[in-house]
Amino acid sequence: MTSNNNQTTVVFRIHTMPDATASQKAGRPIFSDMEVCDIAFAGNTKTRATFPAHEAEPNATRESVKDGNGVVTYAMLYNEQYRAFKAGVSQPTSGTPLSEAPFLAEAKRRELKALNIHTVEALAGLDGNPLKQLGMGGRDLKNQAQAYLDNAAGSADVTALAAQNASLLEQMADLREQIAQMSGRNTPVKEVGATADPNVYATHDEPETEARPDASTDFDKWDDDKLKDYIAEHNGSRPRGNPSHNTLVAAAVELANG
Repeated sequence: MTSNNNQTTVVFRIHTMPDATASQKAGRPIFSDMEVCDIAFAGNTKTRATFPAHEAEPNATRESVKDGNGVVTYAMLYNEQYRAFKAGVSQPTSGTPLSEAPFLAEAKRRELKALNIHTVEALAGLDGNPLKQLGMGGRDLKNQAQAYLDNAAGSADVTALAAQNASLLEQMADLREQIAQMSGRNTPVKEVGATADPNVYATHDEPETEARPDASTDFDKWDDDKLKDYIAEHNGSRPRGNPSHNTLVAAAVELANG
């Protein structure tokens, strides 16, 4: 279970505290270690909350119990940071680090970190008093952060579309190769009682009255299984793998126009 609140920074650590009962029994100072969770808020340097790591987090526990589940501790709620803490590695933050923001100078990054703002998402999400803590130009920084995130999301969409197009082209190339291989297997045959004609080739039986579909309309209305059957009937084998509907339509059109 994780929390995705970009306005908070969560760090787990060991807190050492005196054990009064053990100290009294031993006649000397005794200390015990406790795992705690520090929570800081973006744009707020005056409020920092510390809780025992294995104490129930009220809001998450209330929702969990409402759904019929059990207690949710801070270590469970912020499980990714807690596991990093136990492994002795740097505890991750949720979002894009300020170091990746090209519109920020290094001095400004340090100022923001001093205000518990560690990610571009946290900067973009500032409002009210936390935003006022940035001083003059704070609103511009917030807007630049939001524009950066919007542009990144658009680039991700373009990248995904390019990957889909590349996959489609690869499927088409594979299907064309299958068609070419099957076409190369056709060999001349002689009909019984007829003169051998080298221009007569073995073909699959198909009715002479079969109507050729309009490639721009009919094929696109067919389902994938029907398209695969059509390709198999005219090509000798069904397409391998799981080509997309558009790939199957393109292959059927190619066969129909061949």
